[in-house]
Formats: sequence, structure tokens, C-alpha cells
Amino acid sequence: MQNNENKLLDVAYFSMEVALESAMNTYSGGLGVLAGDTLKTLADFNSSAVGITLLNEQGYVNQEIDPTGKQVSEIEKWNKEDFLTKTSIVINVPFKDRQIKCAVWQYNICGQFGKKVPVYFLDSNLAQNNKYDRSLTSFLYGGDNYYRLGQEQILGLGGLMLLAKLGFSLEKVKTYHLNEGHASFAGLSLFKQAKEEFKNNKKAKDYVASKLVFTTHTPVAAGHDRFSLSDVKKNLSTDLFNLIPQESLVENNLCMTSLSLYFSGVVTGVAMTHEKVTEAMFPKHDVINVTNGAYHLQWTHPQFKKVYDKYIPEWRQDPAFFRKAKGIPDEVIWSAHMEAKKELIKYVNKIAVNKFSEDVLTLGYARRFTSYKRPTMILSDLDKLEKSISKVGKLQIIFAGEAHPLDREGSKLIGEVFQRVQKSKGKVNIVFLEDYNMDMAIKLVAGVDVWLNTPLQKHEASGTSGMKASFNAISHLSVLDGWWPEGWIEGVTGWSIGSNSNKAILSDKKTWKKEVDDLYHKIANIIMPMYYEDRSKFIEIMKNAVSLNGSYFNTYRMMQEYMAKVYFPLQKNIFTQKNLKKNIKPKK
Repeated sequence: MQNNENKLLDVAYFSMEVALESAMNTYSGGLGVLAGDTLKTLADFNSSAVGITLLNEQGYVNQEIDPTGKQVSEIEKWNKEDFLTKTSIVINVPFKDRQIKCAVWQYNICGQFGKKVPVYFLDSNLAQNNKYDRSLTSFLYGGDNYYRLGQEQILGLGGLMLLAKLGFSLEKVKTYHLNEGHASFAGLSLFKQAKEEFKNNKKAKDYVASKLVFTTHTPVAAGHDRFSLSDVKKNLSTDLFNLIPQESLVENNLCMTSLSLYFSGVVTGVAMTHEKVTEAMFPKHDVINVTNGAYHLQWTHPQFKKVYDKYIPEWRQDPAFFRKAKGIPDEVIWSAHMEAKKELIKYVNKIAVNKFSEDVLTLGYARRFTSYKRPTMILSDLDKLEKSISKVGKLQIIFAGEAHPLDREGSKLIGEVFQRVQKSKGKVNIVFLEDYNMDMAIKLVAGVDVWLNTPLQKHEASGTSGMKASFNAISHLSVLDGWWPEGWIEGVTGWSIGSNSNKAILSDKKTWKKEVDDLYHKIANIIMPMYYEDRSKFIEIMKNAVSLNGSYFNTYRMMQEYMAKVYFPLQKNIFTQKNLKKNIKPKK
């Protein structure tokens, strides 16, 4: 173990899930992928940083679809010894009536310029713990609310104890960055430490605020964890429980998002639209926008890497150079795309009921299946869709994604897609790919022709799958939510679905119908005719997707914004959150 006695740590990054390799089942979706991409970028930026997460050795969901279309969710066990190194560190995480011992496993991210950023995994599966405590770091988002409370104590409190063991005490960590509210107990514990130092609540809170950054990722109320105060009192040590601020309590529940909002010096949202939604949800707090990005080296297909290495050799060191993609010959872009598409179609045809063709326009939809993401929108009226495209050509749609095991509506939506797959024998061919993971994602974001996204407006925080597609010259067809209002130029980088309305709600059938009509109209009258009859125009939009969106919606730009807008001002304690926001944003 390295001696860090005289070193400072730029960023301690806490996240319940982190996606590092496809076969390491320590992630469920976008939050974990964003965490992994962020840490890989910090390594490229030569930053002194560490990642902290839970081991999740039983994974998230191993998805299978039974003959009736029902998702069967099994454990997704993986062999930690194949990827991680067990350290000599053992920490004792304090609970009210006991301590939970945790081993610590390490994974080293090696940046493209040689810098290593370690990611530490906390593991409570030790013989010294009781059976229940041993399971607390085993299942990502598993168990009931009480189980989740225990997990979040280990992540927040155990993460701080690990940093201390590594030699990074409070004064030696420049920035603690909480990726979502799961590690919010870290803020409470930091306040306790600062209070003991300063003997003054305001000074202690200000000191913690000068080091703590909180990024919230969800505009959906259910995504903000709440725990009953009685459970928290049962679990949390008395000295910490007594420090819980009133501002973090909602109807006799502890809201973990509110807890982080209270102690953090800077709060960030993950898209411009999300910033406004978050401020509406938590009106007493200012939010700074840092729109998400994707890590270009992770999500660019090998075929396109070859092209960029030849025509834009600077792209690896700085993805802003994707702007030069406009100069790549059309035939080169198309050839790389078709190679990626052939790979995807070959993969799909191993399981497709009706075989797919590389000559047919192919849409891709791959996300977590839940009601507000509305995955079945494009299937609303297949007869109408088939009729509208009958004179243009055929259409293929590839679906992938998992529902949380407890999300009945999400599982039901998968069943609906599955039933459509069985019935699709006309001009619209459909397939659902089981057990979506990182390896499948890179095939999809490079191999389809257009990326599809249909969330309920004001319910998509950011979304990054469309950003990954842009690295591979794939245009976007999406509702104007999340990052898309920032990347959208109609008919240039892709297409919108519906209007930018503030009134859309899940039960609004009129809004749904308008969006479906617009979706079908653009597929049948704009996108398909262009694909089949004006290939040069279609390729022009592909190149725009790379040069305009790929060059901006990447984690290098995102991390530069964090450093300039968040980390540096916070560490220098130059501005309060309110003044910081005024200095970096134009007045409304």
C-alpha cells in the first residue's frame, strides 16, 4: 500500500455503482457507467483521485426472458479475484449496536498517459460479521429499505474510514464528490469531524461545504432515497443521529438527497433541463449545471477508432478534435459504419425470430425499462407505422434493457415488447436482446443507424447512450429531454419527437398521441426516405453527430467544467454556491 502521509487527494469519488469492465457486475446502468467514465477521465487528466464503492459480488440482474415474455431476474455473480486485488486494509464501520468489518479490494484504472487511479470496493462478507451483515455489500440495489439503509451507511461512513486508513484525513482531501445521494452519510460524518475541530456549528458546516460536492441524477421523486427516522435511529450511532439537520427530514423520513443538499458547498445537475427540474423539486437550493458526457475511448467502436486514428490523430488525447470529422470522406464513414452494423446484425441473428438484414434501416433502443422512459412508444400502433412506411422500405428495431426486479411496470413493458417480437412479420422487424451489458452496448451504439429515446418530458436527467452513439456517427431521434435539447439541431444532428412542452404528464393521452404521430411522421417521411434515397444527406447527418455532438458531449469536456466551475472555486473557497452560480451563468 502506498504511503500517502504527505500527499493531498484531489478527488474522493463516492458512487454506489461503478462500471469498469463488462464482466464486473458492479453496475446497473447509466449512473454506474457515468462513474466509471468519470474515474477513467480523472486518470487521463493525471489527477490524484480515488473511487469508493461497494463490492456487489452477487451483481445486479442476470436477465432472462421466459417463453411468456416475463423477465426472470437471477443473481449475477462474478469472480472478484479475476479483477480485483485484496488489500490488507480492514475497516470497522460503526452501527448503533455493533461494528461491521469490511475488507477492501482494489482495482487500478490506468489512464492513457500512465496515471493510475485506484477504485476501492468495500466488502462486508467476512466471517467476523453475522449472516445479515455479511450480505450488505453483496447485492446492488437489493433487499428492502432497511437493507439499503445499511448499504448506504457502509458506503458513506465506511468510505471515509477507508480514506483515513489510506492517509487521507479531512484536511488532506480537497474534494469529496458524492455521485447521487447514496453516500450522503459521508457529509454528516464530515460535519461531526469538523465540529470537533472548530467547536462551532457554522464554521464546521462552512468547512465541510468547502470540500463537498453533490451530483444528483434523478428528476423522479422515487429516485431520492428516504428512510424512516425510526430505522435510522436504530442503525446510526447516537452522536451522528443527533446531528441530523431538520432540513433533511421529510414527513418523519430522512431524505438522503436533502442531507447532501444541506452539507454540500456545490450541487450539480447533469443537464441544463435537469438543473431547472431539480431546483423546482428542491426550491431552497441552487443547482449548477454540468451536463454529462461519455468516455470516448470506452465507447468508440474499433472500426471508428481506426478511421479517427488516420484522419483525426488528435482525437484520443482530446475528443474536442472530433469536430474535424466533417472532413472525413463519406465513403470512409459509411464503410466503418457498415462493418459495425454487420457485426451487430450477425449478433442479433443468433437469436432473432425473424432474421435482420444489414441493408434495412435499423433503430436502436437500449435503456433501463421503466414506465417514465416509455420504451414501447414506437410500438403503440404498429399497423399504422407499417402502413406509413409501406411505400418507402422496411424498418428494424432493436430493444435491450433490464427492469429492476421490483419494478412490475418495467417488467410488464419488457413483456409487451416480447409479445410484439413474436407477432412482427410485416415491414417492421423487432428483436429484444437479453442481459444488456457494456459489451452489448458498444455493439448497439455503433451498429444501429439511428438511436431512439422516448422518455416522458422532465423525467430524463441526462442520458448518455445517445452521446456514445454520436462517437460512432449515429444520429439521435429523441423527445426533447435530458441532454438532447443541448445537442439537438433539427435535421442536422438528428430529430426531435414532439415539442418542448412543460405540460407533458404520464396520463396525458393527447400528448402521447401527438408524440407518436410525430415519431411515425419523421420515420416515414424524413428519416427513411433519406436513408434509402439520399444516402449522402444521411451520411452528412452522421458526420454532424460526431463533429458537433461527439466533440462536446464527452467526459473530457465534462471534467474540465467540473474543475473550472466546481472543484477549483470550491477548493479556493472563492464563492458561495449562490455567488458561484451568478458568476458562471447569465442572468435570467
